[in-house]
Amino acid sequence: KIIKLFNKVSYIIFKIFNYQITFFQNSLLLSIFKFSYFIDKLKTRNLYYTLLLLFFLSNYKLGSAQINTSPIEYEILLSGNFGELRSSGFHTGIDIKTKGREGEIIKAIDDGYISRMQVSTTGYGKVIYITHNNGLKSVYGHLRDFEKKLDSSAKKIQYSRKSYTFNKYFKKDEIIVKKGQIIGYSGNTGTSFGPHLHFEIRTEEDIPINPLKFKYEIPDTISPIIRSLYVYNTKNNIRAKKKLVLNKVNDTLYNVNLKTNDSIFFGIETFDRQNFSYNRNGTYDIKLIENNSNLFHYKFDSLNFNQKRLPIEFYDHKEFIEKNSKIIILRDEKTNDYNFYKNNSRGIFKVNENEIISLNIVLSDYNKNNTHIQIEIEPSDKNFIYDSYENQFDKKIDKSLNYNITLNDLKLNFNKNTFYHDTSIDLNFEKDTLTVYNPNIILKNPYKVKFPDNNKGNFIGSLDKNNNVIYISSNRKDDYFEYKTKTLGKFFISTDTIGPIIKKINKKDRTNNKKITLLIRDEETGIKKYSARINNEWALFEYEPKKSLIQFNPDDYIQLKEENELFIVVEDLLGNKTIYNETIYYKPWFSLTKLSKNSIV
Repeated sequence: KIIKLFNKVSYIIFKIFNYQITFFQNSLLLSIFKFSYFIDKLKTRNLYYTLLLLFFLSNYKLGSAQINTSPIEYEILLSGNFGELRSSGFHTGIDIKTKGREGEIIKAIDDGYISRMQVSTTGYGKVIYITHNNGLKSVYGHLRDFEKKLDSSAKKIQYSRKSYTFNKYFKKDEIIVKKGQIIGYSGNTGTSFGPHLHFEIRTEEDIPINPLKFKYEIPDTISPIIRSLYVYNTKNNIRAKKKLVLNKVNDTLYNVNLKTNDSIFFGIETFDRQNFSYNRNGTYDIKLIENNSNLFHYKFDSLNFNQKRLPIEFYDHKEFIEKNSKIIILRDEKTNDYNFYKNNSRGIFKVNENEIISLNIVLSDYNKNNTHIQIEIEPSDKNFIYDSYENQFDKKIDKSLNYNITLNDLKLNFNKNTFYHDTSIDLNFEKDTLTVYNPNIILKNPYKVKFPDNNKGNFIGSLDKNNNVIYISSNRKDDYFEYKTKTLGKFFISTDTIGPIIKKINKKDRTNNKKITLLIRDEETGIKKYSARINNEWALFEYEPKKSLIQFNPDDYIQLKEENELFIVVEDLLGNKTIYNETIYYKPWFSLTKLSKNSIV
């Protein structure tokens, strides 16, 4: 009866999910299916559907086992791990080193079709998304160039839209790629701070999976490294902490003895290294253990994009803001479990008289290299001395409440859950300057401000760490500047009436180099948009904000003549424009440029 029931369930599931069985091209699976067909001929249909169910359930595992072709042509070394904590959120892929240079060949890891291409000045920059025949997807980011045919497709989109940036989805099998096919060349585009390949593998539902689960062998015999261990105590929403001195037993074992009667919790700063690489990457697996039970467990096998910003919840905000230190708090202040995080305890420890609490923190990388920190907590007859306390301010905040505040004629609105935790802020509005400040915190969601317009400027600005004015908003409504922001600090009305800078870079002879490169920069508020025309035709100038450069590479859409008119307009965030004109001469044996005066509008 049980077998019959199982076979019936197998049949139903197979009928429902038949469309997902998309991996027939695999020779091993094809052989198995031929075998099942033979069984079917023998009229043993129940066994047939049972086999199909088993194949379906193992679809992703079998499929993923096949996707281990490297996207590069040499041994993989990493400059970034999956799941590591970054200011923008959890890292949803791995960063593969490309010998510190651009232009390295990037290949498709398996058969499939290109389902999406994007060009952006932020994020992944130039990026390709491939949907594979087994339902998985792979992502290749920060490319310098697409492969020649793909680059032609990209340029067609860019010229049709008259835009350098685009985000294009393609139909199934519109652009087919084969395993090992060149799709592009490594670069440093988008939000990248050095040449590398950002590489992801995702499920059919776009859930990122750790690529190391797909049998990519990374040479690694180095255990994760602990940078620091902190003990924390919170009283009346005031957090205190102390850096603990660790006793080193050997390279992978440390211990510490702690004597306190306080209710305490811990925070750890750690990184991981692989062989032949000096990069400090995130640690794959972090466990806090008591009596062989995992109280907390961070393990980065998969993530969900709606959890990407969650690492902020786990940070020591003060250390992150002041030093960019990523101290992970091993205390539960959350109500849900996430893909990467499980907890069985709040992580707060208070030792009783004549009691000793023994804890173990285990740091592991994907190759199962481990580092252990053994902690013993004993009671004490002395007050525990902490190194530092968080700042406290007059305005107390309960994160679960809404706040509508009026300061003279200025209005603020903090919705519930604007803040990660209950806290306090310095809040005042004096001499046309709004202060919303607490150096210990990061906001979860933006707050609203209606800032009275005193007719003394045209945008709201704030100061960064180097006291440079940064643009916040120029949105005006009635007699107010209205804006939303997650920025904390001092806000004031400022003025920008100066157009962006446009400056020619390659003025030398262009006999063998027809590239046109210009610097564009706005010192006050930043670049909003730009446009360029050659001989009165829209021309594709690629924009690299990190270098403040735009560049034209000769293509089939612009026919350069001996004499060419270049016309560029650059606009800042306040609408100030700068116009640039140049006559460019090209001849087979020499080139000559004649510049006209720039004008500011």
